[in-house]
Amino acid sequence: MFFSKTVASVAALAIGAQAAMPIASVEFQSWETCDVGAPAIGEPKFTDAVTATPVTCDKATVNRQWDIDNYSFKAHLDTKDALLCSGVTIWNNDDCSGRPVTFLPFEGGPVAQGQCLPDILDPGYVSFKLECFGGIGGPEGGP
Repeated sequence: MFFSKTVASVAALAIGAQAAMPIASVEFQSWETCDVGAPAIGEPKFTDAVTATPVTCDKATVNRQWDIDNYSFKAHLDTKDALLCSGVTIWNNDDCSGRPVTFLPFEGGPVAQGQCLPDILDPGYVSFKLECFGGIGGPEGGP
């Protein structure tokens, strides 16, 4: 009986450990103007918020209004497990495929504010994936 309870406890711990998922909130920000290469500060014209994980590909629509000249990205680590993550990879499509447009690193903090980018995005979507270490996903950990 003791053995079966111990096995059940270990199995429950393993399931709980696998159920933990790193999660980050990502904002896709559209600007009328901001200094390219500088941190994007102030209030963006439009913001679209998505959730990023290492195993999903979430997307936001590229706002193509005539008064939008720049874009930026901001990310916030939402879960304790996300501390294993190095940043967010960003593509200019809806399926996280091909060559990424940019990478937004966390650089040791829970919030990353990206630099102001020129109007380089094609119409359609930008997609996001959280890049993590330790077997959770991303360039060093799997898919």
